[in-house]
Formats: sequence, structure tokens, C-alpha cells
Amino acid sequence: MKKLFIILISGTALVVVVAVVAAWMSWQPQSWYDPPDYSDSRVARIADRAEYRLNEEFHKIRSSEDSWRLRISDEAMNAWLSGRLEDLLTHDEDYEIPKEIQGLQVHTTEVGIWLAAMVEMDNYQSRPFAIQLGIWVDNDKGYVEPSAIRLGKIPLPLLLLNKVLDDLRVDIGEFEPIIPLRDDREVEIQAIDFEEGAIVITCKTYLPQ
Repeated sequence: MKKLFIILISGTALVVVVAVVAAWMSWQPQSWYDPPDYSDSRVARIADRAEYRLNEEFHKIRSSEDSWRLRISDEAMNAWLSGRLEDLLTHDEDYEIPKEIQGLQVHTTEVGIWLAAMVEMDNYQSRPFAIQLGIWVDNDKGYVEPSAIRLGKIPLPLLLLNKVLDDLRVDIGEFEPIIPLRDDREVEIQAIDFEEGAIVITCKTYLPQ
């Protein structure tokens, strides 16, 4: 009887330890998660340069026969996200960031791009949440597919993702890889490639039809 009691106590202690460790890990962000501060003048300059270069490349006069490539670094994307995204969405009625999502940051690897943020779920205190996405273009259609999710540093089943996205009112799936320009030209994204720390997009610019 005494031996059984010791086994039960030991098992309970192990469960408690595992629960405590799991709870602690759920509060720990990914090692790369450290959103830049837009009030830092250096971060603001990087965001300025990124936005200027993007506009410059997209609006260049190009032959419809020529493909062109643009490499966008994580540093540039995160600097822009830290201070420019909210202003852009304020003037766009079709898109908004749910108030439950704060501190959005990206981290690109060779197999996809991580999106991480502090997320408030079910009225609880915000926790670090990250989704890894594959993004590609095929037959003139763009696709987004999640490949991994993390609550803090704890991997979660992909089956839980739909509920989380529903709760946050976020929709992912297909998209049109066409970006209209103000002069009625269109930029078509033909390919999306990933490397450590950057996305590379291959595009064509088409004249008005």
C-alpha cells in the first residue's frame, strides 16, 4: 500500500511539473520574436527606404515581356510593419487588424514565412502566437497554406488553426497575385521564393488592356 501511495504521489508530481513547464513555455515567444520600435529613428528610416524602393520598383516602366525580381528583407518588412501597416489599413475599408493582435512580426526561412504576434484569445491575457505559412503562385492563382503553429514555444495541431483563425476573424487560403497600379498598369506576381531572412518575388508589369 505504501509503495502504491508513493507511485501515485510521484505520478501526480510529474503531471504537475509537466503542466507547469507547458504553461511556462506557452508564455515564451519564439527566439527571433522581437518587434522593432518605430519610434526609433533608425527603424523609421528603414521603413521609409523599404516603402520608397517598393513603390519605385513597382512603378518602373517595363516591357510586358520582361520578368523582374525584388528581394524584400525581414528587417525591411518588420520596420514597415511596426509603424506603417496600421496607417495603411486605416484608409482601407476592406482590411483591418483585429484588435486582439499586437506586435506583428515576420521571420522568413527557406521553407516558408513565420508570422508572430501577441494575441489575445478568449478574453485571456495576450500570449505569443506564431503561424508558419507556405505561399506560392500556380496557374495564375496565389495560395497560402499553414504548415505549423506555435503557442509560445509549444507546437499545436494544425486542426486547431481553423478555430483560432475564426476567433481572430482572419481568412487565409487563395489570393489574386495581381497588384493594380494607379496608371491602370498591373503587376503580376509570378513566383514567390523564400531564403533565410528575405522573400524574393518574381513579377511582370503589364500595360493597360
